[in-house]
Amino acid sequence: MRVLALSLATASVIAAPVMVSAQSTQRACVQAQADAEHDVNGLLWMAAGFFFGLLGVGAAYVIEPTPPAMKLMGKSSEYVAVYTDCYKRAGRDIQVKKAITGCVVAGLLEVSAYACCCLLNVGALGAAAQ
Repeated sequence: MRVLALSLATASVIAAPVMVSAQSTQRACVQAQADAEHDVNGLLWMAAGFFFGLLGVGAAYVIEPTPPAMKLMGKSSEYVAVYTDCYKRAGRDIQVKKAITGCVVAGLLEVSAYACCCLLNVGALGAAAQ
């Protein structure tokens, strides 16, 4: 019975800091994702995808957003590392999604303009044949 009680006490002493660290890490990551959603300029990346196509999408993937230094002042090094990693990942995801959206919209507009042009040519040929 003593061995069981001693084992439980030892496990709780070891597990408590790990649990607190996991909660802190999760909190840092959730905060970083929220900040990235607020900070990343989605309209800019949508325009990059619209005007530059796949080059804009590639730039969105390559360029990493950096978290603002003010959000990290006074935080522990572990918090800073987790926050920075999550911020960059969330920011890149937002950038790429917006750039792909712009690229797809531009492609759809190009296809519809081409289809309209083809229909006008077919109509003109039909009118000339009569």
